[in-house]
Amino acid sequence: MRVVLTRREALDCPDGVNIFIVSLAQALADLDHEVTIVVGSLQSHEEYRRLLGPRLDLPIVALSRTPLTGLASAAAWLGAKRIIDRYRPDLVVHSEAVPVPLRGTIVQVVHDLEPRSGRLAPLWRSIRRYSTRRCDYVVATTTELRDELVRDLGMPRRELAVIPKCIELQAYRGGDLAVRERAILHSGTAPYKDPVATIRAFGVLNDPSVGLYVAGDITRPTQAAVDALPDRLRGRVTLLGSADGQTVRMLHGRVRVATFPTRYAIPVASATVMEAIASGTPIVGSSRLSRDVLVNDVNGLVTDTDPDAMAIALRSVLNDDALWLRLSAGARRMAQQFDGFRVARQYIELAYRGARGSHRLGDRESSSGGRLVGLGRENPHSPGSD
Repeated sequence: MRVVLTRREALDCPDGVNIFIVSLAQALADLDHEVTIVVGSLQSHEEYRRLLGPRLDLPIVALSRTPLTGLASAAAWLGAKRIIDRYRPDLVVHSEAVPVPLRGTIVQVVHDLEPRSGRLAPLWRSIRRYSTRRCDYVVATTTELRDELVRDLGMPRRELAVIPKCIELQAYRGGDLAVRERAILHSGTAPYKDPVATIRAFGVLNDPSVGLYVAGDITRPTQAAVDALPDRLRGRVTLLGSADGQTVRMLHGRVRVATFPTRYAIPVASATVMEAIASGTPIVGSSRLSRDVLVNDVNGLVTDTDPDAMAIALRSVLNDDALWLRLSAGARRMAQQFDGFRVARQYIELAYRGARGSHRLGDRESSSGGRLVGLGRENPHSPGSD
């Protein structure tokens, strides 16, 4: 099957959407499908490989070397229609609204609804509505996003699938408790990731035996929060900057806990949360994470993001071995639903159903638990397959 994965934004950025695209592309390729990625821009293949650490050399078509906006973006995607149609794809998976008609079964994946706020909110909503009306299937990556799309777009619930983002499970190797470092990992320094909340909670924790790693660009608020810590704690913080994908994956499996005081308007499934889950690392996170990726007392602890509350949760996971073992086991069980091969098969089934003329999902709505049965050979990297 010929599959095209698209995104309007740049590919050389280690955000959750790009992690999903690369993971899905690699799983589809391993399942013997012909995959091409088409993106709005790609400034550096080297930076893309460093930040995302792809296992395969994937075919990538970038419409520009620099980010495109406005009319330039629209013109580029009109040209992209000709490029994509020449591939004669059986399946096109959009990770952002691309309002141009294309060949094959068209799937629109909704990762978040953040662009609804601000002056351009009506425009974004119009584009999303236009795009979704011209798709065969609309997929939400969390149950909360599905429920909000029902209200936002006025679509019947039965016409929306829930298929989670995915990662390559075999790329994550979480250590046992005995080899774990007494350390915390916070991934992402964008404002909605709220690294300052984690740093302040680390200060309230006030335990020099614990280290803190912060991955992501070193922003002024992040640096200021570290500078405000007392000397004995400041030296225990490592600001990694824009770390490469391999380093981040390694850290997820080495630390004792990962923090996600994330501030989403609608709870979403962050790929960095999935990386912690795949590594068997317990999570301390906010209630704004989707319940599909953080279940209190199953794979982590849900907490308020004020420093005192976060510090209490962190202290529990850091110091209570029995709790850590239970949450780590819960994370490893949960990780299976985010396996790239499992998710890839759900998208391939949509393509086969589209080819049979079965429009949208009808009453066979999928779930993050994976009721859509996948097609293709078994995961060549799964345990027992070697």
